[in-house]
Amino acid sequence: MKTLKSHFILSAITGLTLLTACANNAATPTPNTIGGKVSLYVSADPIEAKAYGDIVAAFNKNNPKAEIELINVPNGGDYRKRLAADFAAGAPADIFFLNYQRYAPYANKNQLEPLGDLMMRSSVIQEADFYEPALKPLRWKGKLTCLPINISSSVIYYNKALFTSIGAPTPTKDWTWDDMVAVAQRFSNLKVDGQRVFGFGGEVSIFRVAPYIWSNGGELVDNADNPTQLTLDTPAASDAIQKWADLQTKLGVAPTAVDDKAEDAATRFINGRLAMYMDSRRITPTFRDAIGSKFDWDVTPPPRHNTPSAILHSDAVCMAASSKNKAAAWALIETLVGPQGQTILADIGRTVPSLKSVATSKSFLTPGAKPANSQVWLENIPKLRAVPVTVNWPDIETQINKEIEGVYYGRQSLTDALKTLNSATKPLF
Repeated sequence: MKTLKSHFILSAITGLTLLTACANNAATPTPNTIGGKVSLYVSADPIEAKAYGDIVAAFNKNNPKAEIELINVPNGGDYRKRLAADFAAGAPADIFFLNYQRYAPYANKNQLEPLGDLMMRSSVIQEADFYEPALKPLRWKGKLTCLPINISSSVIYYNKALFTSIGAPTPTKDWTWDDMVAVAQRFSNLKVDGQRVFGFGGEVSIFRVAPYIWSNGGELVDNADNPTQLTLDTPAASDAIQKWADLQTKLGVAPTAVDDKAEDAATRFINGRLAMYMDSRRITPTFRDAIGSKFDWDVTPPPRHNTPSAILHSDAVCMAASSKNKAAAWALIETLVGPQGQTILADIGRTVPSLKSVATSKSFLTPGAKPANSQVWLENIPKLRAVPVTVNWPDIETQINKEIEGVYYGRQSLTDALKTLNSATKPLF
């Protein structure tokens, strides 16, 4: 979830009717019978925050006896710290969001209510309604623990006007890494408003390089389900990482660390000085608003080395096992993750719905709205792979990002970075 620069608490208060012990078993309740207080904890930018407010309003329209406290902690890091602190204090929110790679520490401590069991009794949502690649990483010890509210992936956003200006063909769905490099180099002598245009840019992280590692035949770890070590030092994986870093250090088609500090890649794309930008669906509303009609842009799959590959970006909705109002909390989750909530979120353009029915609807595909090729995210679904889901993966991922950033910006060799990584992460598996 993106962040915004203010903190708010939205409460839709219409009553305080307590549920009976029987109702608290969280079976699908009948509308208008749900009462009591439920806290919903999110981290959202202004556009997404309004959408959550709309979902809460829709829920309260059908459940006027419920009181929903919607708490937004805009900064993602602050959000995660507060969630951890609330759990440590024994007072977490009833419902909260976590990236799929971050829920394992809570599941491992039995702090999450398994939602798959509740969904089996639901008349609103069933497992078959969701894309399986979004469900798979949320199964902890065989139980579907949280539910996916989206199923995005990294794609390449490209400035069609810049491509036209140099006579370059627009990327195809099956373009290769060499194709991408060749066209990126063609922008090196181009300037916009007196400033240089870069061919390629984006966040420096394992989420951006992983699709290329997989496409090149490499792996992140030795066993995706039960990893015991990183395998980024294998020939296929290290070759892909080095080629990715070479975009900046050797070929000069990507901004330097100084360039990125002066103007981040997303802003550079908005200003028309970046031809290709790698990100998930999350940036789409920002581009729609900030670019407007200044230039045409679209999306295409990441280029491949060998086999096409894509990385899963997905937020999960979870319920605290300690919730005192599980029936009402589950009813709100049905609204959030069900067709009503996912349609509201799809309408703002930020998410790729994890529900098949919403993902293939006009709410997501939105004829006439950019990007024209939103179908790319759906075509990526069969290619999706998730990063490992382990208790310590968030810490491992942080360490990986730190080391590969040094490689990408030329501060250290890949050999040195991988030695450091293997040593630093071994105790975390």
